[in-house]
Order: sequence, then C-alpha cells, then structure tokens
Amino acid sequence: MAHYLILESRDPYDSGDWQNMQQIALDLQSRGNSVTLFLVQNGVIPARKGDRHSGRFAELKQLGITILADDFALKERAIESLAEGVNSANMDRLVELCLQSDTKAMWH
Repeated sequence: MAHYLILESRDPYDSGDWQNMQQIALDLQSRGNSVTLFLVQNGVIPARKGDRHSGRFAELKQLGITILADDFALKERAIESLAEGVNSANMDRLVELCLQSDTKAMWH
C-alpha cells in the first residue's frame, strides 16, 4: 500500500474541518496504508500537553499513525511540552518523508 503524508497547518480552534482530516488519516490507515500526520504552522497548537484536543493524538498513535510536529513552529508558539503520541521533527525530516517512494502528500 501507499504512504500518506498529511500536513496539518490548521488548528481546531479556527478550522471547522480539523476533525475531518483526522478521520481521513484514520480511514487511510484502516485501509492498510502507512500514515504520517505532520503538524506545521498553527497545526502544532493542539499538540500542546494538556490541550483539550491533545488526547486525539494519543488515539491516532495507538492506531499506528505517526504524528510529528515541526520544531520551528513549536518554538515560534513557545510550546515546550508535547501531548502523548506527538514527537518533534525538523523540516529535513519532512523532506525525507516527501521523498519516500509511494508517498502521497496532502496539505490542510
């Protein structure tokens, strides 16, 4: 199957379809695909430890979805503690993921 790279630049506080993208990730994963959710820009906001939406990332991680948060976006927003299931990564890692064979990227 394919590898899907979903770049999430929006947060649930200003984007009504944030949860829809989480569901797309789950649907892709349930069909046997590999899925990475890469949080960029304001997409890192719900990755704060203790955020009311942060529990969603632990659920996604348990189902086999990799969740990464852009370290630069985290620093810009003074986010130091990440929710369970979320790991920090740099843009070099994003480029590596984009260049993997059979990767399909989606930006939200």
